Amino acid sequence: MPDTYAANAREVIGKKVNILRNDGIIPANIYGRGIDSVPVQIEWSEARGMLNSHGRNVLIQIQIEGETQARSVVIRNFTRDPVNGSLQHIDFFQVDLTRKIQADIPVQLIGESSAVHTYGGILVQALELLHVEALPTEMPESIQVSVESLEELDSSLTVGDIQAPEGVSILTSPDVGLAQIARPRVEQEADELQEGEDIEGVTPSDDSEVEEEVD
Repeated sequence: MPDTYAANAREVIGKKVNILRNDGIIPANIYGRGIDSVPVQIEWSEARGMLNSHGRNVLIQIQIEGETQARSVVIRNFTRDPVNGSLQHIDFFQVDLTRKIQADIPVQLIGESSAVHTYGGILVQALELLHVEALPTEMPESIQVSVESLEELDSSLTVGDIQAPEGVSILTSPDVGLAQIARPRVEQEADELQEGEDIEGVTPSDDSEVEEEVD
């Protein structure tokens, strides 16, 4: 059962919402397909607990005071003050539980790669978010991917290697890189130096002239 959070209908709009923020109340909006946008307000402590427990696009319920039934929503976006980081506003998307939604969800790399310990390789995560589709009740907060199969330097994983949870479709192209074991920096520099040397171990400058021996 999704977590439920309390809210009140909001009458203060526009620039006056700063008055709410000064009183520890966060302005928010609920919108969705085929419904009018509903301005609401949430106590700061309630909003903080919500954001600490759930990321974007995870199903929760908002109970607006005076309404008989809680609204099924996902957190679609929130904004913070660019200077002090304080929470400024939250956007909720009211969902139809029978209709699939699309979302960008985090990728979490789990496990250990033997190439890191054996060869000193560096695990590089190339993709942070996956674009997926699922019913609101089946949308995961994140997708975990094991890196234990990466046993050699330069070995890699792509999106196509991910096993999607049941009910979840991955929309990101399967060819997109996900993670790779990069070579140690010392080895990379050695390879670059070797590639730059000629047969005699001297690297000519770009503008050097080569004299041909004439019989």
